[in-house]
Amino acid sequence: MVVRLRLARLGCRNRPFYRVMAADSRSPRDGKHIEVLGYYNPLPGQDGGKRMGLNFERVKYWLSVGAQPSDPVQRLLFRAGLLPPPPMVAMGRKGGPRDTRPVDPLTGRVLIPEQPTKPSNESADA
Repeated sequence: MVVRLRLARLGCRNRPFYRVMAADSRSPRDGKHIEVLGYYNPLPGQDGGKRMGLNFERVKYWLSVGAQPSDPVQRLLFRAGLLPPPPMVAMGRKGGPRDTRPVDPLTGRVLIPEQPTKPSNESADA
């Protein structure tokens, strides 16, 4: 049995609310689960921010015994500071060559390394 940390959708239409769950990978999205680990509300609250609550000890436990987080949960755990940043590779266009420049994990923008300025040869011109 492969345990995955994933989101289960609650709420009504156009007002989603998610629970972070540890569940068997074969069970349906909103079906049977092993344990509820937290919640995530993507709609902005009164302060304009998204709300998230996690039980850090239980998340660490499930990760230590080999549970695999889904991609959205991996991003949430990165924002909470439990996981390193997920690998992000910027692509130019679909099917095109991959861009290998480094990407900032928080903003998704390409990091441009500063080029050292070349000293001008004024003595060679004279």
